[in-house]
Amino acid sequence: MPAISFSLGTYVTVRPRQDGSCRVLFEVPPRHRPRDWPSTIPLPADALLRKGDLTDEAEVAAIRRDAKALYAKLLYERDGRAVTDAASRRTMKQLVRHWQTSSAWNTEIKAKTRKTYQTYINHVLAWAEAVGNPDPTRLTRGHVEEALSLFDDRPVTRKHVRKVMRLVMERAISLGWRTDNPCDGVRLKTPKARFDVWEQADVDAYVAQAEAIGRQSIALAVLLEWEIGQRLTDLRGFRVGAEYDPVAGTFRFHQSKTDAEVVITVSARLRSLLAPACEGELFMFREETTGKAYTEERLSRAFGHVRKAVGGRYMQMRWLRHSCVVQLARAGCTTAEIAAVTGHSLSSVTSILENYLQRDSTVAANAQAKRGIR
Repeated sequence: MPAISFSLGTYVTVRPRQDGSCRVLFEVPPRHRPRDWPSTIPLPADALLRKGDLTDEAEVAAIRRDAKALYAKLLYERDGRAVTDAASRRTMKQLVRHWQTSSAWNTEIKAKTRKTYQTYINHVLAWAEAVGNPDPTRLTRGHVEEALSLFDDRPVTRKHVRKVMRLVMERAISLGWRTDNPCDGVRLKTPKARFDVWEQADVDAYVAQAEAIGRQSIALAVLLEWEIGQRLTDLRGFRVGAEYDPVAGTFRFHQSKTDAEVVITVSARLRSLLAPACEGELFMFREETTGKAYTEERLSRAFGHVRKAVGGRYMQMRWLRHSCVVQLARAGCTTAEIAAVTGHSLSSVTSILENYLQRDSTVAANAQAKRGIR
């Protein structure tokens, strides 16, 4: 095809295809690119206009417009020069894109956490669009409070939206877009989440009922959580020969969230009960109806069936982790000993005990016994 005789913009390259169309890219040489700047960006930005037909006036106009905006943005990010008004037309969507293409997002945040964050990022973007896409460099504390007020009836969601919004605005600071974070100082009153301590009677009732309705996997999961108090995310991923050694009866793994190494030997009773779950299968805990490893949703659903069959006191499986901390404290374990079993930080163990450990006669008796007074 004939050479392109007109300029489409600085750093714009045209790559002809065999079918006569062209691929148009905004390509900045490595030595001129800021950190996290993509090596190639297809033009025009709107994929619906991207036909590769440079005889189409509308497409050429869109290419020039977007190339001009990208060049202005490039200069501003590289050395702070605001060449055109395009450089100042920043939006929350652009800021989020900066964050999600950075190493702070892709390497410092775990994949599961990124998936969770995306839900709350979508809430932030929906609010921004509803109020006319305000420039994130001009957001104030009042704007943040306005956005969070949309979730006054969902306090937990509101708390997570604020956290994500704060992280997004931290990215604006790292880009040099602003020097402060408007989320700082925004305080929320979040009601304490419901929590009841599992007692031995609860564990016995749920285990017995799970076995009665053919949910042996749930019975074993409850017993294991009761004994070692790990995150359900980690429990679902336990594999024979990897995290669990059936010969030694020992669990050894790194927690998914904190990366803390945990090494725990379980009781002989639990070891014998786990033995059938270790016969020729990769994952220890599998759904009886499908034979597949539990997902978060399927585990919740299976436990719900057991809970309905038990009746009586309403319990949640996720409460077992904190209950294990409380039970270890009742048994006289120190904060460091508890943390070594459950993988919590020392401060987390202290916080859990401050909230949920009753200062009862059992605790007092353990304290006196440590002093040699019985």
